Parts: sequence; C-alpha cells; structure tokens
Amino acid sequence: MKILMSLFLTMAVLCAVADEEKPLTTKINNVTVFLSGAQIERTGSMYLTSGNYDIVIEDLPTTINSNTIQVTGKGNLTVLSVENRINYLKSQKKTKEVITLEDSLKLMQKQIAYQQALLQVYREEEAMILANKLIGGADNGVDIAALKANADFYRIRLTDLKTKQLDISYKVADMQLTVNRLNQQLSELNAKRNQPTGEIVVRVHVTSAGQASFNVKYNVANAGWTAMYDIRAIDVNNPVSLNFKAGVYQNTGENWDNVKLTLSTANPNQSNAKPILSPWYLYYNNYYNTVNAGSRNKASAVAPTVAMDNEEVLAYETEKDFGSAVEYTTVVEYPINFEYTIDLPYDVNSNGKVRIVEVQKYELDATYEYFAVPKVDPDAFLLARVTGWEKFNLLPGESNIFFMGTYVGKSYINPLSAMDTLDVSLGRDKAISLKREMIKDFTSDQFIGTNRRITKGWEMTIKNNKSKEIEIVIEDQFPISSNKEIVIEHVEDSEGIVNETIGKVSWRFKLKPYESKKIVIKYSVKFPKEQTVIVY
Repeated sequence: MKILMSLFLTMAVLCAVADEEKPLTTKINNVTVFLSGAQIERTGSMYLTSGNYDIVIEDLPTTINSNTIQVTGKGNLTVLSVENRINYLKSQKKTKEVITLEDSLKLMQKQIAYQQALLQVYREEEAMILANKLIGGADNGVDIAALKANADFYRIRLTDLKTKQLDISYKVADMQLTVNRLNQQLSELNAKRNQPTGEIVVRVHVTSAGQASFNVKYNVANAGWTAMYDIRAIDVNNPVSLNFKAGVYQNTGENWDNVKLTLSTANPNQSNAKPILSPWYLYYNNYYNTVNAGSRNKASAVAPTVAMDNEEVLAYETEKDFGSAVEYTTVVEYPINFEYTIDLPYDVNSNGKVRIVEVQKYELDATYEYFAVPKVDPDAFLLARVTGWEKFNLLPGESNIFFMGTYVGKSYINPLSAMDTLDVSLGRDKAISLKREMIKDFTSDQFIGTNRRITKGWEMTIKNNKSKEIEIVIEDQFPISSNKEIVIEHVEDSEGIVNETIGKVSWRFKLKPYESKKIVIKYSVKFPKEQTVIVY
C-alpha cells in the first residue's frame, strides 16, 4: 500500500512540473521563394511567467522540413529544444474562401426557403378558389352575368397563380444548382481542411515574467517560381525593353496572405556535395563516347515561327502612367545566388495557380535586321539582335513578344545556350518577297562508271517592297557526307559565307527600296550507283 502511495505521489509531482503547452498565434510576414521550395518566416509574441513551457505554433503545413526550422526572438527565456510534429486530431482553420462559401450557401438556402413558402401560399390560394367555385344551388338557376364574372375571375386569377408557381419553380431550380455547386466546392475545401496539421513545439525555460517575441523560419516543398519575360520593341530605331517577371506558385497547405516576397535563384533541394572524379579505366572491346558538356552551339532565343495573333493595346488618357512593381524591387547579389526582394504585399493561395510578380525592367541595346531561310519558310522575319543582356544574370524562361504595341507571339529565352547576342524574332514581314527555284540548266543526274553523280542548283530571288532600305541575312545549305564513299562538292558561285562543318551558306546584304537581288547555291553529290541517296 505504501509503495502504491509513493508511486502515486511521484507521478503527481512529475505532472506538476511537466512543461505546460501554450499555443502561440503567429502570422506569416515574409516568404523567400526558391526555384524549388520556399522558406516561411512567421512572427508572434506572448506574455510568459517564469517556468518551463512548450510553446506550440499551430496550423502549419505537414510538409515542413524539420532540418530547416530556426527559432529566434527576444525575451527572458532560453530555448531548450525545437521539434516538429503532426496533429491528427485538430483540423485546419477555416479559410476566407470557406467562410465566404458557407455564408453564400446560408443566404441561398434562406432564399430557397422563402420561395418555397411563397409557392405554398399560392398553392393554398389555388386550392381555396377551386373548393369554392360552385355557383348558385340545386334549386336556384344560375345568373348568366354572375357566371361570366366568376368565369373571368377564375381564369385570370388561376392563370396568375399558375404563372407565379412556375416562376418560383424555375427560380428554386436555378438556386438549387447554385447550392449544389457551393456544396461541391465546400466539400473539396473541407476535405483539405480536415487533413492533419503540422505543429512546431518550442520548449523554453523562462527565467522571469515578461513579453517574449518569437521569429520562426522553416522550409516547405510544393512551391517555387519560374522566370518569365515580356520583350517589347517600339520600333527599329529604339532599344528593346525586357520585363523580367516571376511566376510564383505554391501548394503547401497554407495561404500566403499579404506577405512580402523574396525571390531567390538558389535551389536548396539540389545536392551541395562537391563532385568527385573516379578513376577512368579503359578495357578491350568497350567503346566510350565522351560528351563535351561545356561546348554549346549558338542557339537562337526564339523559334523561327512566330504566331501573328494580334492583341489590342489600350491607351489610357491619364496624367501619369501606371506604376510598376519593379520600382519596389531590391536586387542583392550573394556569392552563390541572387535575391529579388519586393517591398509590396502579395497574396499567393495554396492552390498551385501561378501568381505573376513583376521583378525587374531592363533597357537593352538592339540592332534590327531581317532573316530568312527560303528553303524552310517563304517569309522574312524581323530580328532584334539584343546585346548586353548577359550582365543581368537572366534565367531560362518563356517570353511574350510585343512589337509596336502589338503582341506577335511567344518564344523561349535560354541565356545558358546563347552567345553575346540574343536574337529575338519580332514577326514576319510580308513586304519582303522570297522565291527559291531550281536551276534546271544546272540540275542533272548522271551515271559515270561505277558511280552516280547528282547535281543541284538553286536560285533565290529576294525583293524589298518597302519604301526604306533594309539589311537582310539569307541562309541555305548543302549536304554533308556521313560516308567516305559519298563525296560532296560545293560549287556555290555567289558571294556567301560558307561553313563547311555544318554545310551552311549565309549571305548578308542591303536592299534599297523596291530593289531585288538574286543569289545562287550549287552542289553535287557522287556515290556508288548501287546505293540510294536522296538529294534535293
């Protein structure tokens, strides 16, 4: 008995000195969004008396990376430990969207109840009229005037009642559809809300009573941002405007309401371990194909075909142009990454949808020229050859192209593969005509001994139908042999720049208004006559 009493007292003492849990209300102030993932910063404060406490920060995502939790602050306390846990018993708080939907549902249900009550009144009135429609009696005759008056009354009133009942039925049916949609949306949102929530428990020892402020940081997955661009050219005499934007998205389980965003080019999910070279052994009968990852071909920043969907540009008669978020962006360069801090509040909901954020705006020097490959496309494209872009540390991303205030299409900028010049296509110019025709007198197909020789000649005619001089680059090609038995002879007799390695010929020249020019490319292919080679 004494032993049991002693155990009971010991447990009572342990319970008395156990840390008391205190929920801490916090708010998201800042979010640093990485290329993959995000760091959330929450702040909160509370009054604490001396003793040991478990400060619980509730309603957090369950995907918190426990290795990234940081707790700092001010107050008369010492942080003993920090841990992350999942609460399966407590559901998440109702979001503004859920509260709004519930209010809308209650209002719609109230309106349906009112309409149904009104419908019941009309039905009872109809039943009363029908129950009292007997005119005269068994022994009395029917007065014709009274009969006509009653008939008119019944017809008019019953028609009115039936019409009103139909109107109410239609209204109730439409309202019920809205109620069903609201219920479906609420069911989806509540299913997410009823998921378990994450919690951070900060165990502290408070030396003396006072106010304590907490700053908590943690990393979550299911978030990130991608680079996006708007490239605008006013005309061929001005620089190009490059608007750098970010598409921010997140599906972390908590909304980011009215927060300051920082966009980081870092990716904490990538491995930070330095690479190690292992010995490279060669063996008989094995073939190793090494790829020079450092070599890159000059790639155009824009696909050669550009959509020509026009988009109306609205002009606003105001005293001052609209402001831009780029005016509130601060760029900080760190040894291994860049950060763009935006001093404006943003809302980013946890739904995976992209929120566009303005980051920076650059003015870039550009030269303008026309470019055409008649073999591939019969149109000439106006190119803006942009320089100076490399100093802005751009990221790969999709771009919208605007020329003279009109949307001309989409493209993709890949600064990692471009050289010192970034080519941006501004669209097709139908005022420049191109024609590529076979030279029949030069084209032949002959058998010489054991070989077959195919000769091709092409003439291209370029005409400037514009009222001003243009500069244009034309490209064509001749085949390249992949077998020593296939012999290529290039017989190009126009003044073009030849690249034997890739079999490309390019011409650059100017055309005066309404001037035309002809250029020629010729080549022959010799190969064993028993083989088949397609030459065109």
